[in-house]
Amino acid sequence: MLSGSCIAVPILGLLIIAPALANQQEHDLSGAISTPLSNDLSADAVIDGIKFVGLHRIAEGAVEPRLLSHSGERFDAARIVADLRALNRLGWFEDVFVQAERSHSDSQDAANGRPRFRLEYHVSEYPFLTAMEYSGSKLLSQPQIKKLLEQSGLSPQLGALADPVLLHRVARAIQSELAAMGHLEAQVSIRQEKLSQQRVIVAFEIHDGPRLPVVGVSFSGHPEISDKVLRKQMRQVVPGAWFSGLRNKNVYTEEKGEQDRASLLIYLQNHGFPQARVGTPQVTQANAVSDHPWPWLHRRSEAGLSVDLPVEAGTFYRFGATEVSPTLRETLSSGRKGNAMLPEVESGRPFSEQAVESLQRAWEVRVHRSSQQRQRDADCRVRVIPTFNAAMQTASLKLDFDPTPNSVVRRIEFRGNQRFPDRYLRRRIGLREGQPFDQYSLEAGLARLARTGYFQPLKKTDIQMETNEVRHTADVIIHLHEKGKQRVAFSGGREQFGSTLGIAYTVFNLLGLDEFLSTQIDGGPVSLQLAMGLAKEGFLGSRGTLALSVFDTFLRPHFTIGAQGPFERTQGEGANLGWSYAPSDVNAIGINYGFSRSRTEYVFNQTSGAASVQAIDLRNQTSSHSVGIGWTYYPGEQKIQFAESVSGGWLGGNENLLKSKAEYSHIFPDEIFDRHNAWAFRTTVSAAGSYQGDMPLYARFFSGDVLVRGLRPGELGPYETVATVSSSGATSYSAVPTGSDLVAASNLEYRFPLSPGVEGTTFFDLGSGFLLPNWLGPTRPALINSTNGLLHGSAGIEVRWTLPAVGVPLRVNYSFNVMRLTRALLMPDGSVFRVHNRLTTLGWGLGPFF
Repeated sequence: MLSGSCIAVPILGLLIIAPALANQQEHDLSGAISTPLSNDLSADAVIDGIKFVGLHRIAEGAVEPRLLSHSGERFDAARIVADLRALNRLGWFEDVFVQAERSHSDSQDAANGRPRFRLEYHVSEYPFLTAMEYSGSKLLSQPQIKKLLEQSGLSPQLGALADPVLLHRVARAIQSELAAMGHLEAQVSIRQEKLSQQRVIVAFEIHDGPRLPVVGVSFSGHPEISDKVLRKQMRQVVPGAWFSGLRNKNVYTEEKGEQDRASLLIYLQNHGFPQARVGTPQVTQANAVSDHPWPWLHRRSEAGLSVDLPVEAGTFYRFGATEVSPTLRETLSSGRKGNAMLPEVESGRPFSEQAVESLQRAWEVRVHRSSQQRQRDADCRVRVIPTFNAAMQTASLKLDFDPTPNSVVRRIEFRGNQRFPDRYLRRRIGLREGQPFDQYSLEAGLARLARTGYFQPLKKTDIQMETNEVRHTADVIIHLHEKGKQRVAFSGGREQFGSTLGIAYTVFNLLGLDEFLSTQIDGGPVSLQLAMGLAKEGFLGSRGTLALSVFDTFLRPHFTIGAQGPFERTQGEGANLGWSYAPSDVNAIGINYGFSRSRTEYVFNQTSGAASVQAIDLRNQTSSHSVGIGWTYYPGEQKIQFAESVSGGWLGGNENLLKSKAEYSHIFPDEIFDRHNAWAFRTTVSAAGSYQGDMPLYARFFSGDVLVRGLRPGELGPYETVATVSSSGATSYSAVPTGSDLVAASNLEYRFPLSPGVEGTTFFDLGSGFLLPNWLGPTRPALINSTNGLLHGSAGIEVRWTLPAVGVPLRVNYSFNVMRLTRALLMPDGSVFRVHNRLTTLGWGLGPFF
């Protein structure tokens, strides 16, 4: 009899026979399972029941739904293999195997001669973590290790299963951190102390090992370039750099070695060696003389690592002739004029992969913008084909349209977004599923994401494309690195009414509506502004944004040293409701409605007798109801902006103003000296005027450092005479800035990178301010006409450092007022008042200048 026998089917056996069973279910299993009962495991065998053996803390009801096999079904070895794999993928069990035991049920199947088997899944549960211990390291404390694991997402939770894979990753993370500190021989062993009730204490025993700094870097093979030049291209492993020990530049890791290897390869390919090869760094222990940057220090022999990079530069090539296909020339015949050949690809210059990519992109941009191409709605991809002549050592280029059909975006996937939903990201990415892949739309979308401040800057490695060459489809995968759903931004500098410093706090989805809630405070010695805002992007499922903000301001200005301003103080509050819509990736239209109330106080002295002076306190209240409209065009390298607003009239309020602003800015890469540098240009014009009644004083432009660096607030515009009565009754006159109702300025900059996150700039600013009396209303100041419309200019240098925590540039500039106002002004009483703009100024600001 077979009643006491069973069939043990191990996992390995099932994995081996699974393909055969999947295709030949009707065949007998005797050839696949060599057991005494293998003849009974025919295609007619039936599962009589399923049982789990070894479960302690995990409920059977949590495991059984994971199986494909069920009681009463035909015995299917392929399904059992899938069930074993599914149980292993759960990560709950240390060991899993299945046994099939003959059943003696008196069912109809047994009477019909169909054998029945009961499956028993034997499992061994992982124990549960009770405690985690880290010991043995003199370099990493327990808080440092816990912080490291939290940042890596590897923190084991107490009470969770002790998954050996996760524990091994924890040990590797600790080892990698020690290796980054120069301890490549560090070892981390895992010891488990088992307790009752399936509990375990896991201890990580850490052996730091000796610190082995890099004491030398060499290059083998045929580099064709001096070692000194090659060492300059290495950024991660630089033992001879200043303070290399403090900066961990004398520490070798595989990641650092790979980055330096890639840097060397890029340098060679961009300096005449397109066929260069750089091998994997070879690291050996060696005793070498320490390479101190200070020659007067005593050099001693020390144990460390020697890094050798095998380099094969290959043949040196120079650019030869460049040919443009007739089809490509014909496409641009009615497009933009000018030569798109870059200086880097001129005949005789060393071959450069980067120059070839720049040439390709330049021609693609021309085709993309050509009117003829837009009308045809054709593909704008350009292919540059280099042809190498080894005998002449020249590389000829041919430009033509890429004949490969453009891929259609099949799927867009975002990874790494935990707080921001897909719908928020898809509204900003120019790509659409089901449409042809457009590189420029993608780049514009990524730039919009970066400008939000909620994500780390995206790199090329963060964008993955999986293409299907047969179907011409592409799957785009974008890896995001969120900073969080909260954002803190700083602003400040020399504003219209003195220096200010501001902080803005924005939180996303606080109310669960995918909204932005922001608060902002800006203040300085003479001004204070509080604001709160609520913005909802994608309102009603459209590409529009609805925003509401309320604000309160307080201002008490002092325009020049020793002279009181034309008003004592002003306070206002109000609200704005705005709607913006993006009809395309580079255009945005906005309309807003705002209302505000302001109270302005004027204080001046007036003689009431022969010897007494009386202080006169005048108050003026103004209400404003305005509607504005604006348009912005921002493809990336240039920006065009127009804004118009009107207040009063049928809108209500006693402020009747027209305001206009136009701005144009453009950034040009330096095609002559270095394409990493750039020329930047901006010109802006602002105007305000009253069409009924008096123009409020606060509506004038008291411009200065914001438009022309080096000027105090109000110095860009004209001056007026102000009479001051002393306590003795004597009247004196002075000149103070009176503001402008029309200002224009242009800025020219040459920008060059100094280091990652730091940029240098030389600049020249030019501007002027006008006060047109006809735009002011009936009340007009005692204007000094000789100061109206003067041209002001400054030149200087500026350094911009992008603050790592908030991503806001900090600007520090030193300017020379080459066209400054310095003259003596005749006052009404015959006295002379001298006005001197500063010759040199040290200025600062937070946020981009333009």
